[in-house]
Amino acid sequence: MNPRLRLLVAIASYGAGHLRYLKQIIQSYQSMDMDVDVVVLSEAPKELGPQIEVVVGLPTNNPWTLPFAHKAIFAQRVDQYDLFVYSEDDIGVKESQIHAFLSASAQLEPDEIAGFLRYEVNESGKWLLTEPWGHYHWKPESVRRRGVYTVAEFTNEHAGFYILTQEQLKRAIASGGFLRGPCRGRYDWPETAATDPYTNCGFHKVICISALDNFLVHHMPNRYANELPVSLALFKEQIQTLTAIYEGTHPASTLCEVESKFWPRWQKSYYERPSEELLKMIPNGTRSILSIGCGSGATELRLKARGTEVTAAPLDSVIGNLAAHRGITVVYGSLDECFKTLDGRKFDCVLMTNLLHLLMNPRQIVEKCARLVQDGGTLVLSGPNFDRIPWLVKRIFRIGHFSKLRNFGQSGFSMCGPRVLTGPIKSAGLRVAAVRWINHEINQRFLRVNRARLGSLTARDWILQARQ
Repeated sequence: MNPRLRLLVAIASYGAGHLRYLKQIIQSYQSMDMDVDVVVLSEAPKELGPQIEVVVGLPTNNPWTLPFAHKAIFAQRVDQYDLFVYSEDDIGVKESQIHAFLSASAQLEPDEIAGFLRYEVNESGKWLLTEPWGHYHWKPESVRRRGVYTVAEFTNEHAGFYILTQEQLKRAIASGGFLRGPCRGRYDWPETAATDPYTNCGFHKVICISALDNFLVHHMPNRYANELPVSLALFKEQIQTLTAIYEGTHPASTLCEVESKFWPRWQKSYYERPSEELLKMIPNGTRSILSIGCGSGATELRLKARGTEVTAAPLDSVIGNLAAHRGITVVYGSLDECFKTLDGRKFDCVLMTNLLHLLMNPRQIVEKCARLVQDGGTLVLSGPNFDRIPWLVKRIFRIGHFSKLRNFGQSGFSMCGPRVLTGPIKSAGLRVAAVRWINHEINQRFLRVNRARLGSLTARDWILQARQ
């Protein structure tokens, strides 16, 4: 007879807002056919019954550091349990998912941890994923086989929940990265605490895409269900593409890096919503468009609906297949490879949105884009306005991360905008026909006006149109 699994669950719970979810979660763990001990980490006492250990206190005076409190408890009890679960107080988990983790772990490499993704349910019962948004995406080249499982890596490691075996926890502790004090970097405080095993201890989080349903945990408040861009059906469509990559029937390619080195701001979104201001900059009657840096294809589909022939160089070969399935002609490869493939072709309009500032050589890229513009055609570019007053002041006085912005090697950003790009546009034989400053907002600490429309002084973003 196999001994019962010993499971230690640490749940971070600040305040009383999620108390009803917390009680449901505790009841679920207690009903499992395992020897389960639950520790609740809280800033204040909570009455949760005699079997629940409540550890009161914050690691620092910053309330956002509460999630880091679980690490010392895990380290102190590492020899007493087989499995260690960290969870936020609103993550619903089933016993079958614990067993799915064990089954997958037996077939993974020593530096791989089977990870989970969260879902929410909207009012109509539709499931939506919380991790795929903004710049987060699958790594096309990461798909591989582990025993009976096909696995791949997703760039958003945070799910507010993870499981470690005893062996994995001991290795994480030995790495020196697990027991570090509260901090933040690529993620904010709570997310850093929940992802340290993957980001700071030498492990990789892998998703078992061939058994995805067993690795989806419920974000019980369904707080973002009406805002999330990716349904479970759309996510599984991406997984079909990953499977095709593994089988060798679809390319594995990435256009370029879309994430900065240290900051979640100003990243290129894989799920950009069509901008009406941007669409107005594309002349009516445009017959052919090249979109460089296409994501899920929402903007490109709007242009196709005009009767325009749309070709796209997608951010990667997984997201690009979504656009391809919807009638967009797709060119796969790195940015250099796509320019070589497209060499000699001409388009009525070349479009690149929110990407130039993430490239080391934006001036050269603009010149390459211009060569693809048909005589009499249009080049449309957009990006963040780094000269907006609050950001400019922080750059001048080198406040926080703003001090690194002028160094691409440190930040992953190029300070480019209409003023900087005018030169290479003219060198390529085009002229700047229009610049629009959009998304105006100003913090009253800097000027005693709100949403003042003062052009580049207040705009968060810009759109530039150049013509032959």
